[in-house]
Amino acid sequence: MPKLASETPSDSLKPSAVLVVSQRPRPGLGRILPSLEALGLPAVAMLASQLGDALPPPFQAAPQQVVVLAVDAESVRAAWRAGAGLVAGLGSGKHGASQLAAGAELLLEAPSEIGSGSLLSAYADKFRALPDATAMLAALAGRPLALLFDFDGTLAPVPDHPADGCLPPAMRELLARLVARHPLAVVSGRALADLAPRVALPSAYLAGNHGLELRGADYDPQTLHLAADWRPLLDAVHDRLSPLLAGYPGGVIEHKGVTISVHYRAIAPGAAVGLRRDVVSAVAAFDGLVLEGGRQVLEIRPAIDRDKGTAVEWLHGRMQRLVGHCMPIFFGDDLADEAAFRAARRAGGYGVLIARSGRPTAASCRLDSPEALLAALAPLLA
Repeated sequence: MPKLASETPSDSLKPSAVLVVSQRPRPGLGRILPSLEALGLPAVAMLASQLGDALPPPFQAAPQQVVVLAVDAESVRAAWRAGAGLVAGLGSGKHGASQLAAGAELLLEAPSEIGSGSLLSAYADKFRALPDATAMLAALAGRPLALLFDFDGTLAPVPDHPADGCLPPAMRELLARLVARHPLAVVSGRALADLAPRVALPSAYLAGNHGLELRGADYDPQTLHLAADWRPLLDAVHDRLSPLLAGYPGGVIEHKGVTISVHYRAIAPGAAVGLRRDVVSAVAAFDGLVLEGGRQVLEIRPAIDRDKGTAVEWLHGRMQRLVGHCMPIFFGDDLADEAAFRAARRAGGYGVLIARSGRPTAASCRLDSPEALLAALAPLLA
């Protein structure tokens, strides 16, 4: 069976679960869980050592939809590294102050405050009012940065058909000027062979197929390939899905060598649920795959530890070896970009969500559209 990741962002600004996290075992934490469950949320107690760079299963697919209630400063820091959507602390006095200093976004001074619903309202308020990124970017002008971008929906408008994706001339001109000042990368779900001519910037690093293909810039010509040959398995999946898509006019299947995309932007609105159900059912017959949802697309790829987040880590590492310390900023619009937002945050940088409104995300701020991104990047050339 494939691993099935979260398909769409939550329709409401409500978390999917609350994790109560501590640095060491605390038997009394079990008494907190019923108060959280009374709010209509699954609640689990665990140790900070279980988090690492990601939340443990089954929460790792969408950590931005999870609230962590930490009971010590180390657990607050662990929750941030793992990409939790909201990190709250539980404590008072010096104990509570240490959690706020570690990064807690909200402090509950006593367990009795849990029933007030403040965790839920703080979570909703955070993502409903994501700050505009324009001021943040202007404040970073002149600092050493690593600029990393998704392609479709971020640098370029999302096309009706993937073959029509095109970098607008004004954005191309701006990127050509930025890459002369900052190391720059484009990290896309497109195959590398498809992405490279659309970007057409030899000095840019590129990552294709959600990080499964990596290519250095012309001044740092390093590549990273998959160790295993996944093509036969993906060929079989493509053969299974192609006749299925024939029953959904407007649907498009893309075989990208090491991943497959099923686009349903152009199908009849009422048919989307049936298409998603049929694709999931078909892919379930194959082992070793993960299926993820995005903006009217389903992505099928090998179930290995490679994604946009690992791509950002690799690219940022290459950049820093050449130019020294540089703060990573990743710009993206889709659920697949969440891993990249988390990687940028772990490295001391920021994620910028390109979206008309806020949603649960590991990004720190937001811009409305590729056009807004174009305007917000201009101060970096000042």
